[in-house]
Amino acid sequence: VNFTIAERAQRVVMWLSQNFLLPEDTNIQNAPFQVCFTSLRNGGQLYIKIKLSGEITVNTDDIDLAGDVIQSMASFFAIEDLQVEAEFPVYFEELRKVLVKVDEYHSVHQKLSADMADNSNLIRSLLVRAEDARLMRDMKTMKSRYMELYDLNKDLLNGYKIRCNNHTELLGNPKAVNQAIQRAGRLRVGKPKNQVITACRDAIRSNNINMLFRIMRVGTALS
Repeated sequence: VNFTIAERAQRVVMWLSQNFLLPEDTNIQNAPFQVCFTSLRNGGQLYIKIKLSGEITVNTDDIDLAGDVIQSMASFFAIEDLQVEAEFPVYFEELRKVLVKVDEYHSVHQKLSADMADNSNLIRSLLVRAEDARLMRDMKTMKSRYMELYDLNKDLLNGYKIRCNNHTELLGNPKAVNQAIQRAGRLRVGKPKNQVITACRDAIRSNNINMLFRIMRVGTALS
């Protein structure tokens, strides 16, 4: 994550000393400088780089940790609005796979619903034919129709089970997408945060996946 704040290096060092375990002999006076920590959450690395211009880079594979760092800095420096550029290749690729699955589940759900509607109409037709055969004492035809009904009913039950499982998966994936949007929001502060969340949801509604990832990266849908 890259962003710029109007703070002196000494103030950033104060924030570091209050939020991280620094070696006793640490003596940072001026920018540029870089610190590296090991995250106790997953053993990953966290790099924080500060340049003379006030540009700060937070390097970590953990998007939640990056969000926590940014929110902590915003609170310490009383930052009301903060826009950032973010890139989390592994996390974004996982999210892309989830979105592909959501599309697949939607397609399967629609097909299963259509099949169930067709089978329901066929059941009504078979029931009428079976009853006609019974009234005409055509037992052979009646038995044949009820055997067809039995098989069709089994197909309907199996389709319903698949539809239920599909629905469960469909409910779980949008939850992951919503969490991703919230995480992208936590990388920002104030108006940029609200704008990113709103723009991401608009991109999801319009099924514009490329736009979604652009917003998560740069915080805007504009080219």
